[in-house]
Amino acid sequence: MVLGFMRWALALCLVLSGSAGAQALGASATFPVIALTPDSSALIDIGPHIAYLQDEGRQLKIDQAMADDQPWMPVARTSPNFGFTNHAYWFRFALDNLTGKATTRYIELPRPFLDDVRLFHFVGGRIVTRYALGDEQPFGQRAVQHQNFVMPLNLEPGRNEIVLRIASTGTVEAPLRLWQPTAFYEAASHEHLMAGAVFGMLLVMIVYNLFVYVSTRDINYLYYISFVASYLVFWSTLTGYAFAHVWPEAIRWNSMAVPFSIGAACLSASLFADNFLKLHRFSLPAHRAMQTMALISIGLMLGAFVLPYVWVIRATSAFILIVSVAALSIGYWRWWLGARFARFYCLSWTAVFVGVSVLTASKFGWLPANFWVDNASQIGILSLVVLLSFTLADRINTDRSLRINAQAVALAHAKKARATQQAMLQATAEANRELENRVQARTNELHAAMDQLRLANDKLQRLSMTDSLTQVGNRAYFDHSLVTEHKRASRLKQPLALLLLDIDHFKAINDTYGHAAGDACLRALADYMRQKVQRAGDLLARYGGEEFVVLLINSTLGDALDLADEFRADIASLEIAFESRTLRITASIGVASAIPDMHFTPSQFVGDADRALYEAKDGGRNCVRAAAPRLAGRSSILAA
Repeated sequence: MVLGFMRWALALCLVLSGSAGAQALGASATFPVIALTPDSSALIDIGPHIAYLQDEGRQLKIDQAMADDQPWMPVARTSPNFGFTNHAYWFRFALDNLTGKATTRYIELPRPFLDDVRLFHFVGGRIVTRYALGDEQPFGQRAVQHQNFVMPLNLEPGRNEIVLRIASTGTVEAPLRLWQPTAFYEAASHEHLMAGAVFGMLLVMIVYNLFVYVSTRDINYLYYISFVASYLVFWSTLTGYAFAHVWPEAIRWNSMAVPFSIGAACLSASLFADNFLKLHRFSLPAHRAMQTMALISIGLMLGAFVLPYVWVIRATSAFILIVSVAALSIGYWRWWLGARFARFYCLSWTAVFVGVSVLTASKFGWLPANFWVDNASQIGILSLVVLLSFTLADRINTDRSLRINAQAVALAHAKKARATQQAMLQATAEANRELENRVQARTNELHAAMDQLRLANDKLQRLSMTDSLTQVGNRAYFDHSLVTEHKRASRLKQPLALLLLDIDHFKAINDTYGHAAGDACLRALADYMRQKVQRAGDLLARYGGEEFVVLLINSTLGDALDLADEFRADIASLEIAFESRTLRITASIGVASAIPDMHFTPSQFVGDADRALYEAKDGGRNCVRAAAPRLAGRSSILAA
């Protein structure tokens, strides 16, 4: 599924790159004229009101572009966007100053990542103003010190013709805006405030999660910090703030910073997804896919320094989409299969996937420029940053709960160990005092030590003969006791009775409700029978699986049958609480009774009860069956 998404994303990028430069063409354009009056708006979007000329070889000069035979075309979109292209583009429009006096206007091109931007201002066929800007020139040469390309124009009364030439190894976009200077600076102030808020938020998340990483040493936080830092570099470079305020003279690095930061973001996102979603334990193919993406990301980062910008920017722009699709699809896969911790992760990558998809589509020229399109990745990444913080916080809480539980268990063991150690120390001290005070009584002390050892052995033997689940005797305990009681009864010529009890349809209980339900039934049955088997000498044990055995001393077959039938009725009425339901069980009981002698072995005694139990099972279950009683010296005759 992940590889399918990756192939789909790659195919989408190839289709987009092949068609990004297409524009709706028409007949030879008349050049748009924008009238400026005293009542004109302080901000005018020029993008829809210009004509353009495609310069395929980037060879045209201004006089050639202005020639009458050039095929100028109208813009068929709300804003000129030619996506990734190797061509240069000329744009032309006129400003008709109807104010009756010279007026100043600013033309803003809010795409600071363009290589070559030239403006020519014509009045009466002569050039009165010209600008040569671009991100390949030092920032200090700009007429207005702003992250975007801002070109002041002194518009004379009447017709003022404006021609721009834009060429870039990345995308070519021209969402031009015409400003009154006062309104421009006011809008720039608001824009800087919003940018500062975004920068501050990203920086706060980096610093905060850095402290969390230092305290937890969870590698996921380091990947998260790396991703946010990579996006911070990408965003500040793409918006021009880094070139304006951080490295205004570093022209080469300013060109490499965008593909390098995209590659770093892909690397961090791949490693974060692989480690946070625990793909090495969940899916080896998915783990290898994310590791491969991490290696490709490293290659793109290195390629930013040696490969042509036009290649590496297209590769990184397409690859970030592939990484987003892979991270998103694997996250939903994990969530769908029950990984609850992946829910915030999925929501965060959904936001960034939508944002990156919109940004990528706009860069390839498929979407017009507007506020939502221009800020789609920014909105998506900020949502990602916040939601991933929730994701990591949720993981902290989960890990903290696990640690607290583990610490509680460890503390209980430690307390028990300290108590045992203290008891041992006290016993040793007491023994030393006794040894000092009673040097002459070494024999008595030796006897006391032997008694303690015997008690310890007895306790160990009791533990070894107790069933851990039901806390009644186990099979070993029963076998040992049966041999002892068999010898005693044979010596005293007293009858022994044996009840072998089996829970009906116990496998169905396990298959329907789980083994925990079966364990609850076994414990409930053991608790009930423990209360009933109270006579001195009688014993109760778990014979194996769902079978229990009761040995009754000096009891006849009739006594045993009465008790077995009481057991059967009481067991059928038991109500066993398990989770949110009440379970009921029935039992089949086989009864055997005999006065043992040397010809009647304990195994034969158990075999009689076992056969009776199987008769009870064959007889419809929830019933009692008895084996024929054996008399001393006549066992073979009664068996027949």
